[in-house]
Amino acid sequence: MKYWFMLVFILFALGSSVVLAFEPLSEICNVEQGCSVIQNSTYAYMFGIKNSVYGVGIFSLLSLAIIIQIFKPNNKNEKLIRMSLFVGMLIAIYFLSLQIFVLKAYCKYCLVADFSVIIAFGISLFEKKIKFV
Repeated sequence: MKYWFMLVFILFALGSSVVLAFEPLSEICNVEQGCSVIQNSTYAYMFGIKNSVYGVGIFSLLSLAIIIQIFKPNNKNEKLIRMSLFVGMLIAIYFLSLQIFVLKAYCKYCLVADFSVIIAFGISLFEKKIKFV
C-alpha cells in the first residue's frame, strides 16, 4: 500500500516538473511571482539544461521503479527506490534552502515537487503494513 502513496506523490512531482519544463514561463507565472525569479536564476540550470527537465526524467524513472515494485516486489528494487528518494530528498532540501535563504522567492511548482519528494521519502521509511478495515 505504501508504494501506491509514494507513486501518487512522485506523480505530483512529475506533473509539476513537466509544467516547469515545457510550459512557457509567461503562461504559468506572473512576472511578480516568485517562480519567475527562481526559473530565471542561475540555480534553475545545471550544465545548460533546466533542472525541471532532469526532474521529468528522474521522476519518470522513479515512477516506473515504483510501479514495478507494486506488481513484482523485490528487495533490490526497494533499496533502489529508497536510496533514490533519499538523494531526492537531499536535493529537495537544497532547492528549498535556495528559495528561502538565497533567492527569497517561492515557486509553487517547485514547492510541489520538493515537498512531494520529501513526503515520498517519509512514506518509504514505513515498514509495517497498514491494514484498512
